[in-house]
Amino acid sequence: MLEHSLNDVIDRAKKAEKVVIVGAGKRGQELLGHLSQHNSTNIVAFFDNNEAITGSKIQNIEIVKPYKVDGVSIYVIAVDVEKYRREFCSQLQRLGIEKDNIVIYYYDRDYDYLSTLSEAYYEEEIKAMYYEKFGKEINWEKPTTYNEIINWEKINIKDERRTKLADKYLAREWVKEKIGEKYLTKLYGVWDDAYDIDFDKLPHAFALKLNNGSGRNIIVKDKTQINRSEVCQQLNEWRDHNFAFYSYELHYRDIVPKIICEEYMEGMAESVYDYNIYCFHGEPEYIWCIKASHKPGCQASFYNKNWEMQPFSYGYPKDPIVAPKPEKLEEMLELSRILSKDFQHVRVDLYNLPDGRVLFGEMTFSTWSGLMHFEPEEYDAVFGSLI
Repeated sequence: MLEHSLNDVIDRAKKAEKVVIVGAGKRGQELLGHLSQHNSTNIVAFFDNNEAITGSKIQNIEIVKPYKVDGVSIYVIAVDVEKYRREFCSQLQRLGIEKDNIVIYYYDRDYDYLSTLSEAYYEEEIKAMYYEKFGKEINWEKPTTYNEIINWEKINIKDERRTKLADKYLAREWVKEKIGEKYLTKLYGVWDDAYDIDFDKLPHAFALKLNNGSGRNIIVKDKTQINRSEVCQQLNEWRDHNFAFYSYELHYRDIVPKIICEEYMEGMAESVYDYNIYCFHGEPEYIWCIKASHKPGCQASFYNKNWEMQPFSYGYPKDPIVAPKPEKLEEMLELSRILSKDFQHVRVDLYNLPDGRVLFGEMTFSTWSGLMHFEPEEYDAVFGSLI
């Protein structure tokens, strides 16, 4: 069975003698609304296996257990989770329904969709994302693995400090207060609108970034070589897209977007590792050492506090080469203790530069949004137990 977009489904429904919507949940009800707007009056039933709702009605359309309906032209499967879509496909075919009459309604879980969805459906969407990534249901009632806990926390942990620390501009205040300004990169400016930036007043090289998400930065090594208009356009585009609505990391939602300009750290991406320190209950446990600074194709390995490489990876392929132990490791571990105090878990990112400086990068509460695999998978539970 092919997946069909909404417009395809509407076109087929208009031509069909009868239509059955398979799935009486949110997605099926959403599809009913779309078809109703296009004057489709040939919807004869909802199919659903949930006995708790069979026999009831949605807009006078009865919810029934699946069966082969005489004269039905199409059965539109409208459910989120791939596992259930496959089960419905098999069930309908066992009833003698031809494959050509089974249509899978495909929707794009993109920014426009997620940012306009009612908050009442966030939990359902998070569960669907998790299932599609890991091929299993999340234990929502009692999450135990790291990825389960991260996803559960997205809507169940409401801590204003998380929003402040996810804000790359306001986090500077926290760091200054907790460990001192010397651990911060130089700040050249902050703006609400990229077109307000006076590039002529900036140094030859610098880093422009948004305060409200991940991966939203532009490294400028030579400002005479950039297209300023294109740079401003990109920065404002990032500004106008709320990072929370890519996978419901809701502690980003209330960040007031700012564009900030910080010092360019010469050679950092080429020669300096990122040291991302995973802290649990105020104590650093593992150092995620990332080679090539999150660039495509980069590798990473985990180390314990004695700088012994660990036998697992998360997200990035494992770097088989032992990284040099940072000279300021003990200082970095102590700084991470101070910054992570009073949090169940948080990742503290630091740099140990060739000139001897230790600099703060960011603090992260939901690495990979809880949607990446540990290798081996058993370490998902190990990290969860630390929380």
